[in-house]
Amino acid sequence: MNYLLIILLSAFISTPALPEKKNWTIMHYSVGSNSSEEYLLSDVAEMKRGKQSKDYNLIMLIDRVEGFSEDATTLDGNFTDTRLYQIEYNSYNRLDGKEFLPEIGVNRSYEANMADALTLKKFIQYCKKYYPARHYLLVLRSHGDGIGMCPDAENGDKDRFYPAEITNTLSKDESVDILGLDVCSMAGLENLYQWRPENKSFSSDYVIASAPLSGAWAYDRILERLTINSNENLELDLNHFDGGKESHLNPNEMDPLDFSKLIFEEIYDSQRWSSWGLFDNSKINELKLKIDEASRLLADEDEVALFKTIKNTLGYYYDESMSLELAQVLFPYLDAYHFWSQISANESFANNTRNKAKEVCRLLDDLVIHSYYGQGYLPETNDFVNEKSGIYQVIPEGNRLFSKTKNSFWSHCDWFSPDDKSSNQDSYGQYDWCIDGAIRGNDQVDNFFELLDCLFDDTNDERGGVNKYQW
Repeated sequence: MNYLLIILLSAFISTPALPEKKNWTIMHYSVGSNSSEEYLLSDVAEMKRGKQSKDYNLIMLIDRVEGFSEDATTLDGNFTDTRLYQIEYNSYNRLDGKEFLPEIGVNRSYEANMADALTLKKFIQYCKKYYPARHYLLVLRSHGDGIGMCPDAENGDKDRFYPAEITNTLSKDESVDILGLDVCSMAGLENLYQWRPENKSFSSDYVIASAPLSGAWAYDRILERLTINSNENLELDLNHFDGGKESHLNPNEMDPLDFSKLIFEEIYDSQRWSSWGLFDNSKINELKLKIDEASRLLADEDEVALFKTIKNTLGYYYDESMSLELAQVLFPYLDAYHFWSQISANESFANNTRNKAKEVCRLLDDLVIHSYYGQGYLPETNDFVNEKSGIYQVIPEGNRLFSKTKNSFWSHCDWFSPDDKSSNQDSYGQYDWCIDGAIRGNDQVDNFFELLDCLFDDTNDERGGVNKYQW
């Protein structure tokens, strides 16, 4: 009996202590292996200024590249490899990747492919084991274009994350409370649906994303407000969305919705020129089902009226560096609420169709917690409705011919597909939005993707037309 007791005590004593479980861990995935590195070090400097509380964790995986920022002081040198850090007030600790990222160490140089979803998976696993928390915010910081995000130029210009690649690689164990997409143009229904809480893979309860081009978050302002002690030197504005005055949040007590709103308010204060949305992703599944129901009705409606609606819908394809036509081909992103509200009000459509569109609008209102449309950079419009607009659907003017190729706009959307496109250099496909609800080859429209293919592809035999899809 004494011998057994000694063994048990020995095992207890040798077991390493579990890390302290805090209320929040912020995981910042900083992909600076592209031109965004020029601004990324400014973000880090803001984080160091802003993180004045030790009551939450801020862990960063960062990659840099030659040719942009020469900053050698914000972190430990002008490095070009991949490193792990814990960020604190005016300081940082360089970390070892342990069993999850064993190549990364304090005295080891390693160049990770940040565009590989497996790297993201390992980073989240690392944070959840060594910096456990009740809640997690994952921030993806880099470039984005709606199709993908976080390109790693050191591993090929087209190598980046795709929405379905994330759910194919990550698991439910890597899910987070808030997904912050500090990249451009990822606020699409198709993307949010890929990461819905009801799926059996990676998901997020709340998503913060921009529909058009956007800039970096104001990290110093966001983090300064996370404190148990009021900072008298921090000026607090009026809360534009919820009314009253902005306030601090106790990181030991704040919940995901309150934290999401704080982040969004500071994005608004610092980035009035863009358009952002805060979304309750628990609403996306019901919305998808209702849109598919409406799509089946629209398949029997007048095509001319539907084409006109598409043409008149607010788009997020604006880019001053390219022609409008090219932007419309590359970024066929139309505001979902404006599209469905037009259908609900158009007497050219049947009452059943219009009523179904009204239900879609109601659910979009539930999905969008906060949103705004910027002034001074985006085209002027009266069609954006705060708290309802701000998220797009992929809806090209599919029957229109692109002047440079003489092919239809729909043929240039081959990336938007239920099929595996991962062999292509600049695509991935496998959108759940396109797959779910459809019975392939049954010669009837079942979901919104099939509605688009029905409208814009003249061939629906076994050859499948321009995208090889037979609805």
